Amino acid sequence: MTVIVWGATFVATKICLVYLTPAEVLGLRLLLAMPVFYGLILFRRIKIVFTPSEKRTVLLGSGVLTLHFLIQITGLQYTSATNTGWIISVTPLVLVVLSMLFLKERVGRNEIIGVVTATLGILLLVSKGDFTSLGWLANTGDWLILASAHTWAVYTLVGRNISRKHNAIAVAFAFFVPATVGMTAYMIITSDWSKFLHLPVQPVIGILFLGVVATALANWWWQKGVASIGAAKSGMFLYVEPLATTLLAVPLLHESFGTFTAVGGCLVICGVYWAQRGK
Repeated sequence: MTVIVWGATFVATKICLVYLTPAEVLGLRLLLAMPVFYGLILFRRIKIVFTPSEKRTVLLGSGVLTLHFLIQITGLQYTSATNTGWIISVTPLVLVVLSMLFLKERVGRNEIIGVVTATLGILLLVSKGDFTSLGWLANTGDWLILASAHTWAVYTLVGRNISRKHNAIAVAFAFFVPATVGMTAYMIITSDWSKFLHLPVQPVIGILFLGVVATALANWWWQKGVASIGAAKSGMFLYVEPLATTLLAVPLLHESFGTFTAVGGCLVICGVYWAQRGK
């Protein structure tokens, strides 16, 4: 259920971007998510106590998280939700590469094969199979989405230690607080708030879905799933996310799903799967 929700976020974001700027989509999403996060913390009686060094980590992680969402939402302005779903699934491989470069973690043969395979898949997705024309190199949206996979990987590494010591919902809430304050202040300064009162029903439903369901509740559901069946089995369900995006984007956004998209997506998923076999 959770991965289907996360797959649908790219479709919902595309709908919202017709009426709102990337900063407004993110700001409203965070504003709606925070009360739900806080309610979950009260409901589960979770304590939030961080050391001074952990507070600095929270501020750093919040900055990276804000940058991640802004890059991803901006990328969605210039590319399809379908491509986004497939490209973003390469994030685990980015984590492998960053861990190798900065944490000096060992990388085996399976990981290398996985990275190469997924890279070929991304090149197919971005170029649509036409490597002779260099026009695909200027496909801003796809490259921004790929960049957001890297920012999410950095965010994961920044918050890795603190997430091991504290409840995951409490950590997520802490990371979102500075981001929400910053984006709200930015919207107050730059946005015409009167337009929010006259939004059509589609973006209203989209923002409610992104904030309440996809950001707050889905994180809770994911943690419950991990606690119930384990991280390894839960991780396998992430392969469903790009499929969910595609199945929703084709009928709702009338996006095309061609041969090179299918082959490229399969290569990405195979690459991620192969790399994770080595763990």
